[in-house]
Amino acid sequence: MRSRKLLSTLLLTAMVGGGSGSLLAAQEKATDASAAQAAKMIEAAEAARKKAASVDGEWRDTASHIQKAEEALKGGDYQRAITLARIAGDEAALGYEQAVSQKELKLPSYFQVGEGASPAVAAAVVGKGHKITAALPSVDVMHKGQKVTITRTADENAVIPAAYSSTARECPPFCIQPMTIAPGVETIGELEVLDYLKKLADGDPTILVVDSRTPEWMVRGTVPGSVNVPWNKINIDAQGTFGSPEEAESLNEILVGTFHARKANGKWDFRNAKTLVLFCNGVWCPQSAANIRTLVKLGYPPYKLKWYRGGMQSWVSAGLTTVGH
Repeated sequence: MRSRKLLSTLLLTAMVGGGSGSLLAAQEKATDASAAQAAKMIEAAEAARKKAASVDGEWRDTASHIQKAEEALKGGDYQRAITLARIAGDEAALGYEQAVSQKELKLPSYFQVGEGASPAVAAAVVGKGHKITAALPSVDVMHKGQKVTITRTADENAVIPAAYSSTARECPPFCIQPMTIAPGVETIGELEVLDYLKKLADGDPTILVVDSRTPEWMVRGTVPGSVNVPWNKINIDAQGTFGSPEEAESLNEILVGTFHARKANGKWDFRNAKTLVLFCNGVWCPQSAANIRTLVKLGYPPYKLKWYRGGMQSWVSAGLTTVGH
């Protein structure tokens, strides 16, 4: 756009001055200016690309954009060269900022797990540039006693599974959930879930990642390292009661045997209960949200409840590994 304005200004000056010689000189001058601008921008974009690469923040297409800009410059298409150089420069600047900000984050253990990942898997992921973050190629977790390496897919043709691709979800029951489900309950994302999974794999007994979905959804795959506690096993009505004694007993078994709460003198004691990370299908799924509300009503400390609101839809959208139940 800037080069067009420069060309227009020079041509107008030549026309006012009169004579085809002046017009030709103005065109040549404008062309030279555009070429110089393109060359300067390409040089700046390449310097920015190298800076981003130095902190492992180079985007995949940046070098290609610079190469195409150089080809356009050689071919005399200066406007295209300028446009491509600007795109490459913006990508490089953002890549550098992103990489530096992630490496400087004071986040927990998952930024150090790369060295513990399966070498073959980690090398394949890093080589293709499909890391979880700039500093995190993969995470090793335990699922039913077996080590599973969570990565992002390197399949360029991978798409969101059909079970999660529909956007026509009837409400109720599939109503969009709020960002905050209960006072004091933290809403978290994928990286935080990975951190809790890593801590679990490292032997932390105080954490449990809970898939709240029912069996018909579980067969489609789940987050490695999670356990299934169907939402309808932790479900009370508006009056805070269950429909039958059997349902109440089922909840008691889950609270004591799975969540490590205890009951004394008719009251629940959650001081030694696990920190629960609950999820279900996505922002339109009420299952884990209902469970969290129930647990809070029962007295479960909100700070021991974490809600992965994005659930399986966000997990698979990020290309992260899933396993069969």
